Amino acid sequence: MIYELNHVGGRVQDLDASLAFYSGIGAEVVDRLFMTGPRVHRVHIQLATGLVELLHNEEVDPGAAYGLNHVGFMTDDLDGDYARLIGAGYAELSTPRVAGSGQGRLAFLSDPNGVRVELLQRSEEFRVPPITSGPVSRLSYIALDAPDLDAAVEFYGDHLGMEPVPSDEADAAYFRIGADAVKLCKSLPPANTHVNHLGLTVAEARPDAHDPDGNRVLFVPGFQ
Repeated sequence: MIYELNHVGGRVQDLDASLAFYSGIGAEVVDRLFMTGPRVHRVHIQLATGLVELLHNEEVDPGAAYGLNHVGFMTDDLDGDYARLIGAGYAELSTPRVAGSGQGRLAFLSDPNGVRVELLQRSEEFRVPPITSGPVSRLSYIALDAPDLDAAVEFYGDHLGMEPVPSDEADAAYFRIGADAVKLCKSLPPANTHVNHLGLTVAEARPDAHDPDGNRVLFVPGFQ
């Protein structure tokens, strides 16, 4: 069973610059390791209530794409949930395997609109109590491109078991599991990846921003 929206993550070009940006809005590092095989630094930061996974390859790859590019869900039955979703017709990206970190197992598939979805089964827990020392009080939502909104609603609601959140937005739908939520958006300004932007709850309005890899960050006063 899928029981948690664990993180949003992606590849970063300059790890120090990314950490500086997110720490500037109150994020803290909660886990850090170096995977010697692929020579990748993996850093989990917590931004108020939500986890962001930053992956930095030591080897330069001129053809690499950077930015937040997947959402990760925890499951207590990786093989069963993966088989169920592939059996329902969703595209296979990576079959279940031991994680490069050695911490548990993972698999990847695609949602109906091309968003990369990671399924994780591991015992390690990186999340800490909410970090409220900065201006952000909550990672409100992860906005995902969903031009086929009905198909996205079926995937996240019926197949992943997320709960719908009431909204009066005609071209978007919100789903939550535990503390974290996704916003499925039928029409959005173009972004680098299918993870279109992060919505962050703040007490007072402030200008939207972009992180060093071009990910858009929206500050939403009072969003619950």
